[in-house]
Amino acid sequence: MPKKILIIEDRSTMFAGLKDTLEKEGHHVLLAETGEDGVKRTKDDNPDLVIIDTLLPGIDGFEACRRIKNAVNRTSPKVIIATGDIDEVDVEKALEAGASDFCAKTSDSSHLITAVKGLIGGE
Repeated sequence: MPKKILIIEDRSTMFAGLKDTLEKEGHHVLLAETGEDGVKRTKDDNPDLVIIDTLLPGIDGFEACRRIKNAVNRTSPKVIIATGDIDEVDVEKALEAGASDFCAKTSDSSHLITAVKGLIGGE
């Protein structure tokens, strides 16, 4: 059964690549380009999984994750915080913000797909 995945990403080329890969895995993919919009879309669209970039206009990915996880009167989705700039401190910040996983964004999205399958299953 396809899962609904919200990607919070401000770079259209990165979103397009992730969307293509996740749709090939059988998922329905939504986009938010800012942290604030991502929090709102999570509340409105109730995705199974949210993938959040760390660097976003407005609130960053860590704060967006906190707000999603603190949403009132709903079950929070699984969250993967993804970044192209890996730093050990970011892993700790991601877990403290409530993320289910933390992944590097690279041209090879196999690590991210593995994380997605581990959290919500796959086709």
